[in-house]
Amino acid sequence: MALESANYIDGLVSTNPTSTDNIGDGDNHIRLLKTAIKATFPYLTGAVTPTHSEINLAVSEANSATSENTVLKTVKRDASGGFSAGPVFSTAFNGPLAGDVYSTDGTLVLQNGVTGYDAVFIGNAATASKLLAEREIAISGDITGSAVFDGTTDISIAATVVDDSHEHTISTISDLQAELDSIALNSWPIGSVYTSIDSANPSTLFGGVWQSFGAGKVLVGIDSEDTDFDTSEETGGAKTHTLTVGEMPSHSHDFTAMRDTNDSVNRTGGGDLGAPSSGTTVATGGGAAHNNIQPYIVVYMFKRTS
Repeated sequence: MALESANYIDGLVSTNPTSTDNIGDGDNHIRLLKTAIKATFPYLTGAVTPTHSEINLAVSEANSATSENTVLKTVKRDASGGFSAGPVFSTAFNGPLAGDVYSTDGTLVLQNGVTGYDAVFIGNAATASKLLAEREIAISGDITGSAVFDGTTDISIAATVVDDSHEHTISTISDLQAELDSIALNSWPIGSVYTSIDSANPSTLFGGVWQSFGAGKVLVGIDSEDTDFDTSEETGGAKTHTLTVGEMPSHSHDFTAMRDTNDSVNRTGGGDLGAPSSGTTVATGGGAAHNNIQPYIVVYMFKRTS
């Protein structure tokens, strides 16, 4: 059979040479194989190490490559040289990248107008201080509220606690009991006097140190113009008092007396009256101290000392 004409591998006839061909035609067939193989792979200068499966997979991925943002697909440029992609992640760039996005030490740098073409941003990237579309931030549940946010400024949300939505106890709010105790104690500064019909020491109610105060005495407001009442905690007065002569009201006692004659009050027979003489009335009264107490009601009194 005559030698086929083939420029590349696909032109070779697998049944040639036939058993009836001259042995001398074998050299021609060998030369044709070499020529077709070299023409088909003109740039192979070394061994091709991938397996046929790996080569087939690479060809398949290349054939299915797209310029769209598609997962698990090889990226190819469209007719204008661009392509779409999601976020690109990398921990390092070991070789230099040139152009508007480049790297010399593993750090990406966006360069505008220094190397390559000017960087061009498409979409919202040119106004990154603002969201592409406004968003509403809402709080729901026991507390409600909402606000619209577009990224241009900070926002505040006016929150409303739903009535009867929940309850708190003092024990569930951090440090509330300690704060209430401090407020209660501070409302009774050192030197305060506490009165009650309950004998419990106020330290059990407010804290602090308290001592019993004013036993058997009443309280009197200070009077800076009266020396008896011009000093705090000054004491005085008495429960009972015995009058002195000087304290007694001025008074007199009436009595009736007769002059005698010769030691007789009988005037029979005449005679001169005797000379006048002095005397005293009969004493009365016991001289005991009198009650000096105003109307009162008894309470417990304590003074805070620290």
